[in-house]
Amino acid sequence: MFTKNRIEALSDGIFAITMTLLVLDLKVEPGAPAALLGATIRHGGHAWFSFLITFAIASLFWTLQHRTFDLMQHMSHETLIPTFVFLGLVAILPFTTHLLGLYIQTPLAFILYFANQAAIAVALTVKLELARYHGHLRVGPETSLLRLRLFTMCLAMASGLVSATFLPVQWLWVAPVAIGITSKRLRATRAARYKEATGAVKK
Repeated sequence: MFTKNRIEALSDGIFAITMTLLVLDLKVEPGAPAALLGATIRHGGHAWFSFLITFAIASLFWTLQHRTFDLMQHMSHETLIPTFVFLGLVAILPFTTHLLGLYIQTPLAFILYFANQAAIAVALTVKLELARYHGHLRVGPETSLLRLRLFTMCLAMASGLVSATFLPVQWLWVAPVAIGITSKRLRATRAARYKEATGAVKK
């Protein structure tokens, strides 16, 4: 067995470093005239876009990772391997984010970006499912909602990958956003039903 707290601390460190490295792409070209500073900053808008979207998604993955840790009773070899795969893929985010900021009009940049994000989602989902299969996970409504959210992340990132392959760049956001909205409503419905059920039991 492995100490869950030490793995959790390692995860926090990798996320902290990765999310900090994202800011390195936010630069202003040296020697730009002061009068053109605003235009120079706007010229780097693609880097800001890739930074913001990656920071938001990484924050979500950090939250999901901690919720997974909270539901796990202990770590084992079966869950340790996908944990390191997950963290390794997270560490690649600055690279794929950099590519997206530089080549935002290029489908291949989006394909690599969403492939990275989809692989992260799959690795975390595999970790949760292995913990559940080996009996290392507390079973309850929180687990069901977390599983739904992780499967939704996998589907949303995979849809972005497919969209980047077959659709124009301006339409890439449609499928992931639609999936996210649908999932949020479904989770809210499930949570409401659980509250009603537990309230009826208490009565």
